[in-house]
Amino acid sequence: MRHLHIMLCMLLSIASRAAEPVFSNDDVTATVIEPGVTVLETSDKTTMYLVEGDTAALLIDTGTKCRDLDKIAAKLTDKPLRVALTHCHYDHSGGVHYFPEVYMHPADTLVTSRNMADYKGKIRYIEEGYRFELGSRTLEVFLMPGHTPGSIIFVDFAGKMAFTGDAFGTGQLWMQLNPQVEFSTLSESCGRMLRLMTSQGIEKLYAGHYPYIKKPIGLDYMLDIAENARDIENGNINAATPFGEDALLLRRGQAEIVFRPEAAGKRKGHGPTVLLKLDDVHYGDDGEAVPDAWNRVVNFIDSAGIKANLGIIGYSLDSDRTDYFDWLRTTARNPRIEFWNHGYHNRMSMDEPGEFEQDFHKQRAALHRTDSLATAKAGLTLRAWGRHWTNCNEHTDSALASISNIELVFGHPEHPRLFKGTLVERNLEMEYPFHNPVYAKFLANYLGRYSHLDHFYLQGHPHSWDEARWQEFTAIIRRLKADGAHFVCISEFLGQQ
Repeated sequence: MRHLHIMLCMLLSIASRAAEPVFSNDDVTATVIEPGVTVLETSDKTTMYLVEGDTAALLIDTGTKCRDLDKIAAKLTDKPLRVALTHCHYDHSGGVHYFPEVYMHPADTLVTSRNMADYKGKIRYIEEGYRFELGSRTLEVFLMPGHTPGSIIFVDFAGKMAFTGDAFGTGQLWMQLNPQVEFSTLSESCGRMLRLMTSQGIEKLYAGHYPYIKKPIGLDYMLDIAENARDIENGNINAATPFGEDALLLRRGQAEIVFRPEAAGKRKGHGPTVLLKLDDVHYGDDGEAVPDAWNRVVNFIDSAGIKANLGIIGYSLDSDRTDYFDWLRTTARNPRIEFWNHGYHNRMSMDEPGEFEQDFHKQRAALHRTDSLATAKAGLTLRAWGRHWTNCNEHTDSALASISNIELVFGHPEHPRLFKGTLVERNLEMEYPFHNPVYAKFLANYLGRYSHLDHFYLQGHPHSWDEARWQEFTAIIRRLKADGAHFVCISEFLGQQ
Protein backbone atom coordinates (compact mmCIF):
# COMPACT_ATOMS: atom_id res chain seq x y z
CA MET A 1 0.00 0.00 0.00
CA ARG A 2 2.92 2.31 0.86
CA HIS A 3 4.45 1.69 -2.58
CA LEU A 4 1.13 2.60 -4.21
CA HIS A 5 1.01 5.85 -2.22
CA ILE A 6 4.56 6.75 -3.27
CA MET A 7 3.78 6.00 -6.93
CA LEU A 8 0.63 8.14 -6.76
CA CYS A 9 2.60 11.04 -5.28
CA MET A 10 5.20 10.70 -8.04
CA LEU A 11 2.52 10.77 -10.73
CA LEU A 12 0.89 13.82 -9.16
CA SER A 13 4.27 15.50 -8.96
CA ILE A 14 4.98 14.77 -12.63
CA ALA A 15 1.54 16.06 -13.63
CA SER A 16 2.09 19.18 -11.56
CA ARG A 17 5.47 19.83 -13.15
CA ALA A 18 4.03 19.26 -16.62
CA ALA A 19 1.53 22.04 -16.01
CA GLU A 20 4.18 24.56 -14.97
CA PRO A 21 4.97 27.30 -17.53
CA VAL A 22 8.00 26.69 -19.72
CA PHE A 23 8.24 30.44 -20.40
CA SER A 24 6.67 33.53 -18.91
CA ASN A 25 7.00 37.32 -19.08
CA ASP A 26 4.64 40.29 -18.66
CA ASP A 27 2.95 39.61 -22.01
CA VAL A 28 2.65 35.84 -22.28
CA THR A 29 2.83 32.53 -20.44
CA ALA A 30 3.70 29.35 -22.34
CA THR A 31 2.65 25.92 -20.99
CA VAL A 32 2.91 22.43 -22.48
CA ILE A 33 -0.60 20.96 -22.57
CA GLU A 34 -0.06 17.93 -24.83
CA PRO A 35 3.05 16.22 -26.13
CA GLY A 36 4.34 18.62 -28.77
CA VAL A 37 1.65 21.24 -28.03
CA THR A 38 2.33 24.46 -26.12
CA VAL A 39 -0.34 27.01 -25.35
CA LEU A 40 0.71 30.66 -25.20
CA GLU A 41 -1.71 32.67 -23.06
CA THR A 42 -1.39 36.43 -23.26
CA SER A 43 -2.05 38.92 -20.51
CA ASP A 44 -5.18 40.10 -22.36
CA LYS A 45 -6.51 36.50 -22.60
CA THR A 46 -5.77 35.81 -26.24
CA THR A 47 -4.25 32.49 -27.23
CA MET A 48 -1.66 30.99 -29.52
CA TYR A 49 -0.73 27.34 -29.95
CA LEU A 50 2.74 26.12 -30.88
CA VAL A 51 2.46 22.63 -32.40
CA GLU A 52 5.64 20.66 -33.01
CA GLY A 53 6.49 17.54 -34.97
CA ASP A 54 9.87 15.89 -35.42
CA THR A 55 11.06 18.23 -38.16
CA ALA A 56 8.96 21.42 -38.07
CA ALA A 57 6.62 23.53 -35.97
CA LEU A 58 3.49 25.60 -36.58
CA LEU A 59 2.43 28.65 -34.59
CA ILE A 60 -1.36 28.99 -34.75
CA ASP A 61 -2.42 32.65 -34.35
CA THR A 62 -0.29 35.52 -33.07
CA GLY A 63 -2.33 37.16 -30.29
CA THR A 64 -2.84 40.91 -29.99
CA LYS A 65 0.31 42.45 -28.57
CA CYS A 66 3.17 40.26 -27.49
CA ARG A 67 6.59 41.87 -27.72
CA ASP A 68 9.26 39.94 -29.59
CA LEU A 69 6.94 37.06 -30.39
CA ASP A 70 9.42 35.69 -32.91
CA LYS A 71 12.14 35.52 -30.26
CA ILE A 72 9.78 33.87 -27.80
CA ALA A 73 8.86 31.24 -30.39
CA ALA A 74 12.56 30.62 -31.00
CA LYS A 75 13.04 29.97 -27.28
CA LEU A 76 10.23 27.42 -27.34
CA THR A 77 11.34 25.48 -30.42
CA ASP A 78 14.48 25.12 -32.49
CA LYS A 79 12.57 23.63 -35.43
CA PRO A 80 11.74 25.53 -38.64
CA LEU A 81 8.60 27.54 -37.87
CA ARG A 82 5.58 28.47 -39.95
CA VAL A 83 2.79 30.75 -38.81
CA ALA A 84 -0.92 30.38 -39.64
CA LEU A 85 -4.05 32.27 -38.63
CA THR A 86 -7.39 30.73 -37.76
CA HIS A 87 -8.93 34.07 -38.85
CA CYS A 88 -7.93 37.70 -39.23
CA HIS A 89 -9.45 39.45 -36.23
CA TYR A 90 -6.87 41.57 -34.46
CA ASP A 91 -6.78 39.42 -31.32
CA HIS A 92 -5.54 36.53 -33.47
CA SER A 93 -3.33 38.39 -35.93
CA GLY A 94 -1.81 41.20 -33.89
CA GLY A 95 1.70 39.77 -33.91
CA VAL A 96 2.07 38.86 -37.59
CA HIS A 97 4.58 41.66 -38.21
CA TYR A 98 7.17 39.63 -36.29
CA PHE A 99 7.18 37.01 -39.05
CA PRO A 100 8.17 37.24 -42.73
CA GLU A 101 5.36 34.93 -43.88
CA VAL A 102 1.88 33.94 -42.72
CA TYR A 103 -0.77 31.46 -43.88
CA MET A 104 -4.49 32.28 -43.91
CA HIS A 105 -7.70 31.57 -45.84
CA PRO A 106 -8.47 34.04 -48.66
CA ALA A 107 -12.11 34.48 -47.55
CA ASP A 108 -10.88 36.35 -44.49
CA THR A 109 -9.58 39.20 -46.62
CA LEU A 110 -13.13 40.50 -46.01
CA VAL A 111 -12.23 41.04 -42.35
CA THR A 112 -8.55 41.90 -42.66
CA SER A 113 -7.62 43.96 -39.62
CA ARG A 114 -5.56 47.11 -39.92
CA ASN A 115 -2.37 45.36 -38.88
CA MET A 116 -2.88 42.84 -41.66
CA ALA A 117 -3.50 45.65 -44.16
CA ASP A 118 -0.12 47.11 -43.13
CA TYR A 119 1.64 43.74 -43.10
CA LYS A 120 4.83 43.83 -45.17
CA GLY A 121 5.51 40.13 -45.21
CA LYS A 122 4.25 37.45 -47.58
CA ILE A 123 0.70 36.12 -47.21
CA ARG A 124 0.21 32.55 -48.37
CA TYR A 125 -3.45 31.79 -49.00
CA ILE A 126 -4.49 28.24 -48.18
CA GLU A 127 -7.70 26.35 -48.88
CA GLU A 128 -9.43 23.46 -47.17
CA GLY A 129 -7.40 20.29 -47.47
CA TYR A 130 -4.02 21.99 -47.14
CA ARG A 131 -1.71 20.03 -44.87
CA PHE A 132 1.05 21.27 -42.63
CA GLU A 133 3.52 18.38 -42.53
CA LEU A 134 5.58 18.71 -39.37
CA GLY A 135 7.24 15.29 -39.37
CA SER A 136 5.40 12.62 -37.36
CA ARG A 137 2.51 15.09 -37.10
CA THR A 138 0.14 16.47 -39.73
CA LEU A 139 -2.33 19.30 -39.32
CA GLU A 140 -5.06 19.42 -41.96
CA VAL A 141 -7.00 22.59 -42.71
CA PHE A 142 -10.81 22.68 -42.72
CA LEU A 143 -12.88 25.75 -43.60
CA MET A 144 -15.48 26.45 -40.89
CA PRO A 145 -17.11 29.80 -41.72
CA GLY A 146 -19.44 31.48 -39.26
CA HIS A 147 -17.54 33.70 -36.87
CA THR A 148 -15.80 35.05 -39.98
CA PRO A 149 -16.13 34.04 -43.64
CA GLY A 150 -12.67 32.49 -43.68
CA SER A 151 -12.41 30.86 -40.26
CA ILE A 152 -10.32 27.72 -40.49
CA ILE A 153 -9.43 24.97 -38.06
CA PHE A 154 -6.37 22.72 -37.93
CA VAL A 155 -7.06 19.03 -37.33
CA ASP A 156 -4.53 16.56 -35.94
CA PHE A 157 -6.27 13.25 -36.71
CA ALA A 158 -3.57 11.11 -35.12
CA GLY A 159 -3.71 13.14 -31.93
CA LYS A 160 -7.55 13.23 -31.97
CA MET A 161 -7.50 17.00 -31.51
CA ALA A 162 -8.18 20.21 -33.40
CA PHE A 163 -7.28 23.89 -33.02
CA THR A 164 -10.44 25.87 -33.72
CA GLY A 165 -9.73 29.54 -33.09
CA ASP A 166 -13.06 31.32 -32.65
CA ALA A 167 -14.94 29.17 -35.18
CA PHE A 168 -17.10 27.74 -32.40
CA GLY A 169 -16.26 30.13 -29.62
CA THR A 170 -14.67 29.45 -26.25
CA GLY A 171 -17.80 29.26 -24.16
CA GLN A 172 -19.14 32.24 -26.11
CA LEU A 173 -19.32 32.58 -29.89
CA TRP A 174 -19.61 36.06 -31.37
CA MET A 175 -21.76 36.20 -34.50
CA GLN A 176 -22.78 39.86 -34.29
CA LEU A 177 -19.63 41.24 -35.92
CA ASN A 178 -19.40 42.53 -39.49
CA PRO A 179 -19.38 41.11 -42.03
CA GLN A 180 -22.13 38.88 -40.67
CA VAL A 181 -22.27 35.30 -41.86
CA GLU A 182 -25.69 33.64 -42.12
CA PHE A 183 -26.62 31.16 -39.42
CA SER A 184 -27.27 28.49 -42.04
CA THR A 185 -23.54 28.66 -42.78
CA LEU A 186 -22.67 28.33 -39.10
CA SER A 187 -25.08 25.38 -38.78
CA GLU A 188 -23.33 23.66 -41.67
CA SER A 189 -19.94 24.27 -40.06
CA CYS A 190 -21.22 22.86 -36.77
CA GLY A 191 -22.49 19.79 -38.62
CA ARG A 192 -19.12 19.24 -40.28
CA MET A 193 -17.34 19.56 -36.95
CA LEU A 194 -19.74 17.07 -35.37
CA ARG A 195 -19.07 14.66 -38.22
CA LEU A 196 -15.32 14.96 -37.66
CA MET A 197 -15.77 14.31 -33.97
CA THR A 198 -18.14 11.35 -34.23
CA SER A 199 -16.78 9.62 -37.33
CA GLN A 200 -13.07 10.49 -37.05
CA GLY A 201 -12.69 10.36 -33.29
CA ILE A 202 -11.70 13.98 -32.71
CA GLU A 203 -12.06 14.39 -28.95
CA LYS A 204 -10.42 17.69 -27.99
CA LEU A 205 -10.97 21.13 -29.48
CA TYR A 206 -8.42 23.70 -28.40
CA ALA A 207 -10.26 26.98 -28.86
CA GLY A 208 -9.08 30.52 -29.42
CA HIS A 209 -9.30 31.95 -25.89
CA TYR A 210 -7.89 29.17 -23.72
CA PRO A 211 -7.31 31.34 -20.61
CA TYR A 212 -11.07 31.57 -20.02
CA ILE A 213 -11.60 27.81 -19.72
CA LYS A 214 -8.15 26.21 -19.19
CA LYS A 215 -9.18 23.02 -20.99
CA PRO A 216 -10.21 21.77 -24.43
CA ILE A 217 -13.87 21.77 -25.36
CA GLY A 218 -15.58 18.54 -26.34
CA LEU A 219 -18.63 17.00 -27.95
CA ASP A 220 -21.13 18.23 -25.35
CA TYR A 221 -20.12 21.82 -26.02
CA MET A 222 -20.32 21.35 -29.78
CA LEU A 223 -23.82 19.93 -29.46
CA ASP A 224 -24.87 22.97 -27.42
CA ILE A 225 -23.40 25.38 -29.99
CA ALA A 226 -25.00 23.47 -32.88
CA GLU A 227 -28.42 23.50 -31.23
CA ASN A 228 -28.15 27.20 -30.44
CA ALA A 229 -27.22 27.92 -34.05
CA ARG A 230 -30.19 25.89 -35.32
CA ASP A 231 -32.59 27.64 -32.93
CA ILE A 232 -31.40 31.08 -34.02
CA GLU A 233 -31.64 29.99 -37.63
CA ASN A 234 -35.24 28.89 -36.96
CA GLY A 235 -36.08 32.08 -35.04
CA ASN A 236 -36.56 30.26 -31.72
CA ILE A 237 -34.96 33.01 -29.61
CA ASN A 238 -37.48 33.67 -26.81
CA ALA A 239 -34.87 32.57 -24.26
CA ALA A 240 -32.28 35.09 -25.51
CA THR A 241 -31.17 37.96 -23.26
CA PRO A 242 -29.78 41.41 -24.18
CA PHE A 243 -26.06 41.72 -24.93
CA GLY A 244 -24.85 45.29 -25.26
CA GLU A 245 -26.98 47.81 -27.13
CA ASP A 246 -27.95 45.93 -30.27
CA ALA A 247 -27.29 42.23 -29.74
CA LEU A 248 -28.77 39.22 -27.98
CA LEU A 249 -27.22 36.24 -26.23
CA LEU A 250 -28.66 32.72 -26.40
CA ARG A 251 -27.37 30.25 -23.84
CA ARG A 252 -27.67 26.46 -23.82
CA GLY A 253 -25.66 24.32 -21.44
CA GLN A 254 -22.02 25.31 -21.73
CA ALA A 255 -22.43 27.40 -24.86
CA GLU A 256 -23.49 30.96 -25.67
CA ILE A 257 -23.96 32.67 -29.02
CA VAL A 258 -24.09 36.46 -29.40
CA PHE A 259 -26.06 37.63 -32.43
CA ARG A 260 -28.11 40.46 -33.84
CA PRO A 261 -31.89 39.99 -33.72
CA GLU A 262 -32.31 40.59 -37.45
CA ALA A 263 -30.07 37.58 -38.18
CA ALA A 264 -32.58 35.17 -36.62
CA GLY A 265 -35.38 33.26 -38.32
CA LYS A 266 -33.90 33.07 -41.80
CA ARG A 267 -33.93 29.32 -42.27
CA LYS A 268 -35.23 28.44 -45.71
CA GLY A 269 -37.44 25.50 -46.63
CA HIS A 270 -38.75 23.06 -44.05
CA GLY A 271 -37.47 20.31 -41.85
CA PRO A 272 -37.07 16.66 -42.83
CA THR A 273 -39.90 14.21 -43.45
CA VAL A 274 -39.94 11.68 -40.62
CA LEU A 275 -41.56 8.27 -40.45
CA LEU A 276 -41.74 7.56 -36.72
CA LYS A 277 -41.45 3.74 -36.65
CA LEU A 278 -42.38 2.21 -33.28
CA ASP A 279 -41.92 -1.54 -33.00
CA ASP A 280 -43.48 -4.56 -31.28
CA VAL A 281 -47.17 -3.86 -30.67
CA HIS A 282 -48.71 -6.83 -28.83
CA TYR A 283 -51.44 -7.53 -26.31
CA GLY A 284 -51.05 -6.78 -22.62
CA ASP A 285 -51.31 -8.84 -19.46
CA ASP A 286 -53.37 -8.52 -16.29
CA GLY A 287 -56.52 -7.35 -18.01
CA GLU A 288 -54.85 -4.70 -20.21
CA ALA A 289 -55.64 -4.63 -23.91
CA VAL A 290 -52.03 -3.50 -24.51
CA PRO A 291 -49.16 -2.56 -22.21
CA ASP A 292 -49.60 0.94 -20.75
CA ALA A 293 -46.66 2.15 -22.81
CA TRP A 294 -48.73 1.99 -26.01
CA ASN A 295 -51.55 4.11 -24.58
CA ARG A 296 -48.94 6.61 -23.46
CA VAL A 297 -47.55 6.65 -27.00
CA VAL A 298 -50.98 7.27 -28.54
CA ASN A 299 -51.72 10.10 -26.09
CA PHE A 300 -48.34 11.67 -26.77
CA ILE A 301 -48.81 11.49 -30.53
CA ASP A 302 -52.10 13.34 -30.22
CA SER A 303 -50.84 15.96 -27.78
CA ALA A 304 -47.64 16.59 -29.75
CA GLY A 305 -49.54 16.89 -33.03
CA ILE A 306 -47.32 14.36 -34.81
CA LYS A 307 -47.93 11.10 -36.65
CA ALA A 308 -46.52 7.64 -36.05
CA ASN A 309 -46.44 4.12 -37.45
CA LEU A 310 -46.80 1.14 -35.12
CA GLY A 311 -45.48 -2.33 -35.98
CA ILE A 312 -47.66 -5.33 -35.06
CA ILE A 313 -46.03 -8.64 -34.15
CA GLY A 314 -48.26 -11.21 -35.86
CA TYR A 315 -48.40 -13.80 -33.07
CA SER A 316 -50.35 -11.30 -30.96
CA LEU A 317 -53.16 -11.50 -33.53
CA ASP A 318 -53.20 -15.30 -33.37
CA SER A 319 -55.16 -15.22 -30.11
CA ASP A 320 -58.66 -14.71 -28.71
CA ARG A 321 -57.91 -11.29 -27.19
CA THR A 322 -60.97 -9.38 -28.36
CA ASP A 323 -60.02 -6.45 -26.10
CA TYR A 324 -56.74 -6.19 -27.99
CA PHE A 325 -58.46 -6.31 -31.36
CA ASP A 326 -60.88 -3.58 -30.23
CA TRP A 327 -57.89 -1.43 -29.22
CA LEU A 328 -56.29 -1.95 -32.63
CA ARG A 329 -59.50 -0.98 -34.45
CA THR A 330 -60.03 2.10 -32.27
CA THR A 331 -56.42 3.22 -32.61
CA ALA A 332 -56.45 2.66 -36.37
CA ARG A 333 -59.29 5.18 -36.67
CA ASN A 334 -56.90 7.84 -35.33
CA PRO A 335 -55.69 9.70 -38.46
CA ARG A 336 -52.31 10.20 -36.78
CA ILE A 337 -51.53 6.49 -36.54
CA GLU A 338 -50.97 3.66 -39.01
CA PHE A 339 -50.04 0.04 -38.38
CA TRP A 340 -47.50 -2.06 -40.31
CA ASN A 341 -46.39 -5.69 -40.60
CA HIS A 342 -43.58 -6.55 -38.18
CA GLY A 343 -43.40 -10.23 -39.05
CA TYR A 344 -45.03 -13.04 -37.14
CA HIS A 345 -42.71 -13.98 -34.29
CA ASN A 346 -39.81 -12.05 -32.82
CA ARG A 347 -36.46 -13.73 -32.48
CA MET A 348 -35.79 -14.70 -28.85
CA SER A 349 -32.07 -15.58 -28.86
CA MET A 350 -29.00 -15.63 -31.06
CA ASP A 351 -29.10 -19.44 -31.01
CA GLU A 352 -32.13 -19.59 -33.29
CA PRO A 353 -32.32 -18.41 -36.90
CA GLY A 354 -34.24 -15.22 -37.43
CA GLU A 355 -37.60 -15.31 -39.16
CA PHE A 356 -36.20 -13.54 -42.23
CA GLU A 357 -33.02 -15.59 -42.37
CA GLN A 358 -34.90 -18.71 -43.51
CA ASP A 359 -36.11 -19.96 -46.88
CA PHE A 360 -38.63 -18.23 -49.14
CA HIS A 361 -41.63 -20.30 -48.00
CA LYS A 362 -41.07 -19.62 -44.29
CA GLN A 363 -40.55 -15.90 -44.87
CA ARG A 364 -43.62 -15.62 -47.05
CA ALA A 365 -45.65 -17.59 -44.49
CA ALA A 366 -44.63 -15.17 -41.70
CA LEU A 367 -45.57 -12.12 -43.78
CA HIS A 368 -48.81 -13.60 -45.07
CA ARG A 369 -49.93 -14.89 -41.68
CA THR A 370 -49.54 -11.50 -40.02
CA ASP A 371 -51.15 -9.77 -42.99
CA SER A 372 -54.21 -12.03 -43.10
CA LEU A 373 -54.70 -12.05 -39.32
CA ALA A 374 -54.59 -8.22 -39.23
CA THR A 375 -57.39 -8.12 -41.81
CA ALA A 376 -59.48 -10.88 -40.22
CA LYS A 377 -59.13 -9.86 -36.55
CA ALA A 378 -58.95 -6.05 -36.74
CA GLY A 379 -59.91 -5.07 -40.30
CA LEU A 380 -56.43 -3.60 -40.95
CA THR A 381 -54.54 -3.34 -44.23
CA LEU A 382 -50.81 -3.32 -43.52
CA ARG A 383 -49.03 -1.40 -46.28
CA ALA A 384 -45.49 -1.62 -44.92
CA TRP A 385 -43.03 -4.08 -43.42
CA GLY A 386 -40.01 -3.78 -41.18
CA ARG A 387 -37.85 -6.54 -39.80
CA HIS A 388 -37.51 -7.24 -36.11
CA TRP A 389 -34.39 -8.57 -34.39
CA THR A 390 -33.25 -10.62 -37.34
CA ASN A 391 -31.17 -10.30 -40.46
CA CYS A 392 -32.50 -10.73 -43.97
CA ASN A 393 -31.25 -12.97 -46.77
CA GLU A 394 -31.60 -13.38 -50.52
CA HIS A 395 -35.17 -14.73 -50.16
CA THR A 396 -36.56 -11.66 -48.34
CA ASP A 397 -36.87 -9.69 -51.57
CA SER A 398 -39.07 -12.30 -53.26
CA ALA A 399 -41.10 -12.93 -50.09
CA LEU A 400 -41.98 -9.24 -49.86
CA ALA A 401 -42.88 -9.15 -53.57
CA SER A 402 -45.43 -11.91 -52.94
CA ILE A 403 -47.58 -9.76 -50.55
CA SER A 404 -49.38 -7.33 -52.81
CA ASN A 405 -50.44 -4.76 -50.21
CA ILE A 406 -46.90 -4.26 -48.83
CA GLU A 407 -45.82 -1.12 -50.67
CA LEU A 408 -43.08 0.18 -48.38
CA VAL A 409 -40.22 -1.42 -46.46
CA PHE A 410 -38.05 0.05 -43.73
CA GLY A 411 -34.37 -0.41 -44.45
CA HIS A 412 -34.26 -3.92 -45.93
CA PRO A 413 -33.70 -5.51 -48.36
CA GLU A 414 -31.02 -2.98 -49.25
CA HIS A 415 -31.04 -3.74 -52.98
CA PRO A 416 -34.50 -5.10 -53.90
CA ARG A 417 -34.91 -6.58 -57.38
CA LEU A 418 -38.36 -8.18 -57.24
CA PHE A 419 -39.99 -5.93 -54.66
CA LYS A 420 -41.17 -2.87 -56.60
CA GLY A 421 -42.39 -0.73 -53.71
CA THR A 422 -40.72 2.09 -51.80
CA LEU A 423 -37.57 1.55 -49.76
CA VAL A 424 -36.98 3.98 -46.89
CA GLU A 425 -33.29 3.32 -46.56
CA ARG A 426 -32.03 5.44 -43.73
CA ASN A 427 -32.82 4.88 -40.06
CA LEU A 428 -31.57 7.88 -38.12
CA GLU A 429 -30.91 6.05 -34.87
CA MET A 430 -32.39 7.30 -31.61
CA GLU A 431 -31.66 4.20 -29.49
CA TYR A 432 -28.07 3.44 -28.41
CA PRO A 433 -28.22 0.49 -28.21
CA PHE A 434 -31.68 -0.71 -29.19
CA HIS A 435 -34.41 0.08 -26.65
CA ASN A 436 -32.40 2.93 -25.13
CA PRO A 437 -33.10 6.43 -26.53
CA VAL A 438 -30.17 8.82 -26.03
CA TYR A 439 -30.83 12.41 -27.06
CA ALA A 440 -27.18 13.52 -27.27
CA LYS A 441 -26.17 10.64 -29.55
CA PHE A 442 -29.20 11.19 -31.75
CA LEU A 443 -28.37 14.89 -31.95
CA ALA A 444 -24.75 14.26 -32.94
CA ASN A 445 -25.97 12.22 -35.92
CA TYR A 446 -28.94 14.43 -36.77
CA LEU A 447 -27.00 17.70 -36.81
CA GLY A 448 -23.76 16.07 -37.94
CA ARG A 449 -23.35 12.97 -40.04
CA TYR A 450 -26.92 12.90 -41.39
CA SER A 451 -27.75 16.61 -41.49
CA HIS A 452 -28.18 16.36 -45.28
CA LEU A 453 -31.11 13.91 -45.14
CA ASP A 454 -34.49 15.18 -46.30
CA HIS A 455 -36.31 12.08 -45.05
CA PHE A 456 -35.63 9.14 -42.75
CA TYR A 457 -37.33 6.78 -40.34
CA LEU A 458 -36.87 6.95 -36.59
CA GLN A 459 -37.08 3.60 -34.84
CA GLY A 460 -38.04 2.97 -31.22
CA HIS A 461 -39.35 0.33 -28.83
CA PRO A 462 -41.66 2.10 -26.35
CA HIS A 463 -42.64 -1.02 -24.41
CA SER A 464 -39.10 -1.16 -22.95
CA TRP A 465 -38.66 2.52 -22.07
CA ASP A 466 -38.53 3.54 -18.44
CA GLU A 467 -39.22 7.14 -17.43
CA ALA A 468 -35.69 8.33 -18.15
CA ARG A 469 -35.76 6.77 -21.62
CA TRP A 470 -39.17 8.29 -22.28
CA GLN A 471 -37.81 11.74 -21.48
CA GLU A 472 -34.94 11.19 -23.92
CA PHE A 473 -37.47 10.19 -26.60
CA THR A 474 -39.65 13.27 -26.06
CA ALA A 475 -36.56 15.51 -26.22
CA ILE A 476 -35.77 14.02 -29.65
CA ILE A 477 -39.30 14.72 -30.86
CA ARG A 478 -39.18 18.30 -29.54
CA ARG A 479 -35.92 18.94 -31.40
CA LEU A 480 -37.38 17.66 -34.65
CA LYS A 481 -40.58 19.66 -34.20
CA ALA A 482 -38.58 22.82 -33.49
CA ASP A 483 -36.84 22.29 -36.82
CA GLY A 484 -40.14 21.99 -38.67
CA ALA A 485 -39.94 18.22 -39.22
CA HIS A 486 -42.97 16.78 -41.01
CA PHE A 487 -44.09 13.56 -39.31
CA VAL A 488 -46.05 11.35 -41.69
CA CYS A 489 -47.89 8.04 -41.76
CA ILE A 490 -46.98 5.35 -44.27
CA SER A 491 -49.88 6.05 -46.62
CA GLU A 492 -49.14 9.76 -46.62
CA PHE A 493 -45.49 9.11 -47.41
CA LEU A 494 -46.43 6.78 -50.26
CA GLY A 495 -48.72 9.47 -51.64
CA GLN A 496 -45.78 11.86 -51.81
CA GLN A 497 -43.62 9.50 -53.89
